[in-house]
Amino acid sequence: MTIYIGAVAPESFEIVISKGASSLDLSTVSAASLAVSRPDRTETTWTAALSEQSATSLKLTHTFGSGETDQAGDYYIVPRLTVPGGTHRAERVILPILDPNKRR
Repeated sequence: MTIYIGAVAPESFEIVISKGASSLDLSTVSAASLAVSRPDRTETTWTAALSEQSATSLKLTHTFGSGETDQAGDYYIVPRLTVPGGTHRAERVILPILDPNKRR
């Protein structure tokens, strides 16, 4: 998947979370958000929709909004899962956003 500066809806990306060695039952996740650190090190939160949810896996989908991908570089994303009793952070994902006018 290639995402360029200025991506907006309907462009989106997906993160698949697997249970792994965790004892967390992913079917108990009621909501999710994405903590995002942008290339200039500013931080923001993106929305995420849940789908294909089971006890052992979960898919999160984020549809880009205006201004979210206005910088080229690596976006560091940590999924935050709302579960009974609090929030669970999943493994960090790196999402490269490319400038179509430059080589990576």
